[in-house]
Amino acid sequence: MSIRFIVTASTIGTLIEWYDFFAFASLTPFIAATFFPKSDQAAALLFTWLVFATGFVVRPVGAALFGHLGDRIGRKTTFLATLLTMGLATTAIGLVPTYDQIGLAAPALLTALRMIQGVALGGEYGGAVTYVVEHAPSGKRAYYAGFLSATPPLGLGLSSFTVVLSSLLLPKSDFAAWGWRVPFLLAIVLTVLGLYFRLKLAETPLFQAIKNSGDISGVPLAEAFARHWKWILLGLVIAAGHGVLAYTSTGYIFTYLTSVPKWSPVESNLIVGAASLAQLPLYIFAAWLGDRWGRRGVYLVGLAMGLATYYPIYYALGYTRDVALASALVFVMIGATAFTFGVLGTALAELFPTRVRYTGMSVAFNLGLGFFGGFTPSIMQAMSIAFNNPLAGLWYTYIVVAVAFVSALLALPETKNKELAAAGSAL
Repeated sequence: MSIRFIVTASTIGTLIEWYDFFAFASLTPFIAATFFPKSDQAAALLFTWLVFATGFVVRPVGAALFGHLGDRIGRKTTFLATLLTMGLATTAIGLVPTYDQIGLAAPALLTALRMIQGVALGGEYGGAVTYVVEHAPSGKRAYYAGFLSATPPLGLGLSSFTVVLSSLLLPKSDFAAWGWRVPFLLAIVLTVLGLYFRLKLAETPLFQAIKNSGDISGVPLAEAFARHWKWILLGLVIAAGHGVLAYTSTGYIFTYLTSVPKWSPVESNLIVGAASLAQLPLYIFAAWLGDRWGRRGVYLVGLAMGLATYYPIYYALGYTRDVALASALVFVMIGATAFTFGVLGTALAELFPTRVRYTGMSVAFNLGLGFFGGFTPSIMQAMSIAFNNPLAGLWYTYIVVAVAFVSALLALPETKNKELAAAGSAL
């Protein structure tokens, strides 16, 4: 089985999971109007972003659950389960009755399904990266894993343009009433496609080797925390730095664009979707650089870009009504995340030994990105309300990113020349 097919099959499945997850962010104005009282729009948006955040809160649970399975029974079987779980939960969101129909049961069901999405995604990315890097040649691990890193912006762009296309094909009133559900319902078709490709995959050579030798971890989560807790902590911090950048530029940005410069939800999706899709080559380029410069240097460049550009770009976006300019500004913001995420997965995977790699990197990634990144939109919305300033939430972004920058600069080891079979042994 060629590395190209392995990367393609893994990438398609991960893309579908990110599409499912980002569809929620793309449709927040419609979700707020459907599942919460319409009397207070700002509060409805805040509660919607809190529901969005619950998907991140439970991601460490998914990381522990699926990480355990991935390190015990195998990578392939486990990330088949994550894909199926995500697809069914996303499709079900498109079927939940409205607040007017069933009252508080509507946001309760929405929250439950969002949490199931989060559990699934908690096990997906770590499993996919682990699978790819355990197949890839040592000099190209970051490059091949970079295709997985490109799936979030591609998933965001795909979900955004699905929203735009659906809105163009339906009358405005119909789209607001029920048409916004179409992107969620399409998830079942995409899930079947992803399963088709992933069923053709085989187990990784590194995992098969420890399985054949009887060196499987008994309790991967306990072993990861007992023996590799410092890498989990460091991984949490660097994942948080990326996560806050990512959800400042691809999460809260939807609320900011619709509330400050007053773009419509469809226009906001067009702006962010175009900027996201245009970034795809940059993610692969950043991953390629990671195999040459090293993971740490590329990651630090991304954080520095975010610190230098996010405030002035947010400020400028508040005063422009030019679609091309707005898209270009968002493009620059997302560009910072291309450098952080282009190498993040590989850097995390290389911190842990094969016995607990799936669990260790998944838990670190989802604790950092889940709690710090996932709550970014709701924290920024709450701060904008509290200070009556739509830019106030950027303080949160800058503090977390600054901490991540210093931590990576001082403590993140360079692992680009490390043999993966020996990872975690002498870092």
